[in-house]
Amino acid sequence: MQTQTSNTLHNAIMEAGGKDRLPMLAPDKEVPISEGSSVTTTETYMKTYKNVSQDIHDQLNAEAEAVQIILTGIDNDIYSTVDACSNACEM
Repeated sequence: MQTQTSNTLHNAIMEAGGKDRLPMLAPDKEVPISEGSSVTTTETYMKTYKNVSQDIHDQLNAEAEAVQIILTGIDNDIYSTVDACSNACEM
């Protein structure tokens, strides 16, 4: 079960690609595996996601929505916050 926010986020990410670059999340595309990298594919992820309990689905969806709310609330104020701090600990 996806919320309106997660659907909107997904659509925005899919539209982020353009004529000069591919969409960030191409549904039927896999990242080429380079030598020495671990093998992870969208297909494997989706099989795993489909097999977890509803409680885990709900938790993952809630976390994704929380991240979206945080990211949309940050806006450009993040730059002034980062500029005002001399190191990461101050943030």
